Amino acid sequence: MFADEVNHVGDSTRVGLTGRVVVVSPHLDDAVMSLGSALAQAVHTGSKVEILTVFSDIPSSTAAASEWDTQCGFATEGEAATARRQEDRRACAVLGAQPRWLDFGAECYERRGDDADIHTAVTSAIRGADAVLVPGFPLAHADHERLSKLLLANGIDCPRIGLYAEQPYTFIQGKTPGESALSALEPVVGTTRWTRVRTRREFRRTKYKAVRSYRSQLRHLGLGNIGLHRMLWREAAEGGEAIAWLS
Repeated sequence: MFADEVNHVGDSTRVGLTGRVVVVSPHLDDAVMSLGSALAQAVHTGSKVEILTVFSDIPSSTAAASEWDTQCGFATEGEAATARRQEDRRACAVLGAQPRWLDFGAECYERRGDDADIHTAVTSAIRGADAVLVPGFPLAHADHERLSKLLLANGIDCPRIGLYAEQPYTFIQGKTPGESALSALEPVVGTTRWTRVRTRREFRRTKYKAVRSYRSQLRHLGLGNIGLHRMLWREAAEGGEAIAWLS
């Protein structure tokens, strides 16, 4: 059934990742974990890739760390934000992508802006892009669903707009994106079809190295060495990372 739902393509030109590509990442790791192989391939073929993280928190904050960040070894929001931005910078460097960070807080911290502020900041940052991708499935995290609904409902000025399947959530939940799996965004975008992006082994290895940069997060996400290998193996076995183009 999976093969009937998802098409498979194998290069950046055919999959639409050409020119200036901006991937909107809710948090500091989502884009790389979800699309690292495809982005490394796009950079290799000449695309300019930017990863725009919206809820990057703020390094100057002295607010007590959230439960999650405490488990990851941080004492304050600022300490976590500083360390995680450094991890993100390293991961993006591995891919050849440019990181950009907005100072909005994740759901467990002060947001430092309302929906209008977030939409304005994101649309300003992506202005002039040839392709923009936002989270699309399974939207298990409240920040992911809120951000995608906000951007898609209020409009993104870009000729090529797509959704991406989020890792490690699809792996952890054992779910596969398909036509019937878009319920959270269906009122906004309707139904659509997903494309699996086949990449060469060298780009899958690049993704592995990039994801390993997020050392503070991996063990708590269940992505120690074995877990990460399993996630990437299953992703490759299913045909690659998943994208659904809306335009």
